[in-house]
Formats: sequence, C-alpha cells, structure tokens
Amino acid sequence: MKNTTAICVLALSLALVGTASAAEDPFARARIGWNQPMAPFHIIGNIFYVGTAGTSAFLISTPQGLILTDGGLPESAEQIEANIRALGFDIRNVKIMLNSHAHFDHAGALAKIKRDSGARMIASEADKPFLEKGLISFGPSVADPFPPVTVDRTVKDGDTVVLGGVTLTAHLTPGHTPGCTSWTMPIAEGNENHNVIFFCSITGGGNPLLDNKAYPAIARDYKATFAKLKTMDADIFLAPHGEQFGLAKKLAAMKANVGAAGAPNPFIDSNEFHSFMMLQEKQFDDTLARQQAAVKP
Repeated sequence: MKNTTAICVLALSLALVGTASAAEDPFARARIGWNQPMAPFHIIGNIFYVGTAGTSAFLISTPQGLILTDGGLPESAEQIEANIRALGFDIRNVKIMLNSHAHFDHAGALAKIKRDSGARMIASEADKPFLEKGLISFGPSVADPFPPVTVDRTVKDGDTVVLGGVTLTAHLTPGHTPGCTSWTMPIAEGNENHNVIFFCSITGGGNPLLDNKAYPAIARDYKATFAKLKTMDADIFLAPHGEQFGLAKKLAAMKANVGAAGAPNPFIDSNEFHSFMMLQEKQFDDTLARQQAAVKP
C-alpha cells in the first residue's frame, strides 16, 4: 500500500512538473501546430518543400547532391527525412545544410539530419555560437533549447555556397538574431529567369528591443536590415513559416491548376516580398514605440 501511495505521489509530482514546464514555454502550444505533418511537393525548378505544416525546410537538387535549408523543430527531424525520401531522394545525398537563424523551430532538427546525412553545416559567424550551444541567449526562445549542431563553415555577407552548378548567396539580415541570414539564388524556368529568396525573418518575435544586454545593437540592426531589404528584389519569396508567404493558399492554387496548360505558378509574385517587408517594418516600429513608452517615467 505504501509503495502504491509513493508511486501515485511521484506520478502527480511529475505531472505537475510537466504542467509547469509547458506553462513556462511560450511556444508549447504553437509547436504542436507547427509540427503537424505536410506532404512534400515541388515548388519550382529544382526547389522542393520538405518541411512540416508550420515550419519550413526547402530542398534544392543539383547533379552533385542536395542542399537543405533549415531544419524545423527538434521533433521534426524524422518528418523532414521522410519527406526527402518520399520525393525519391536519399538522405545521404544531402551534401550541404544551411540555416537561416538559430531558433529552435528552424535549427532544432539540424543535428540529427547532419548526423544521418553526413552533410556539411553552413551558417553565419554570429549565429554559430547559438547553434553549437543549442540555445539563443535572449527573447522568448530561451525557453526552448535544441540539440547542438556543429558548424563546419561560417559565412559573411556576400559569401556564396556552390554545389552542382547552383550558387546561393548569403545576405546577413540581423535583428531577429544577430546572424540572421537570408539566402538568394537565381533560377530559370522555361524562358524566364527568377530570383529566389530563402528569407530569414524580420519579425519582432517577442525580442526585447531596449536594454537588451545579450544583444545591445538589436534595434539598430533591425533598422539597418529593413533599409537593406528595400534594395533587394525577389519574385519567389520563401520564408521560415508558411503563414509568412501564404504557403497553404499557394499550394491549394497549385493543386487546382494541375493539368491546366499555361497555368501560372502561384509561388511567382514580384510584389509579395516588398509588401511583406513594408508590413513587417510597420509592426517593428509599433513594437519599438510600445517598448519605449513602457519605460518612460
């Protein structure tokens, strides 16, 4: 009887600990939705979507192997690998892995995928310490550590990654994280040339913009990044979360157009990128103003 009582007390204690942990994690509910399964599909040219319903991962095929951009949540690793296999690719043919930024929902699965594929991990110098520690040092994401991943090569602004005739260019767009990196690549589809951006992020993300001791330059970096993004152009906008680039709507349109000769690819939109940036800049300005007002005597 005593043993039974002890077991019940232990079980109740563990349940309470679990409840407390979930309450402390601001993303506890969101990550469940983010990790819902999603079938992989072809976007355009040699680019495929292999992520989950809520966090993006993109696969680029080349004659010399595969490039994977981002890795979703820690619990997304098996889904991403299964999606790669479902498209007919071998996980061991992933030669290069890129990261947009060192948050658990975009870097969480990288360690396992790197281990299973043997790929080289490439990321920015500024985000390397967070990736190799498995935790960022500020903002709400401090509640969500992820498996550390070794970075094999770091990139600076303007550096390129080349594989099998495909060239991706790193554009440092800090703010969301100190080493937030957006990647661009040209692509040809039929007689048309396009510019693809695998965007990092420019959302506030709950980040403290004032008196951020872990990242003192955060507000200045955000503003500089907005100015930089206004000079960039892309007609294929791919982002780390599906809702940021209308993934569900575009996929539905693509499915509806199957078999329709000459139907436009819904992922091609020359206005979307700058429209999204304008909205994000307005949200940033509002957030900064609120935080400034909160500290005024």
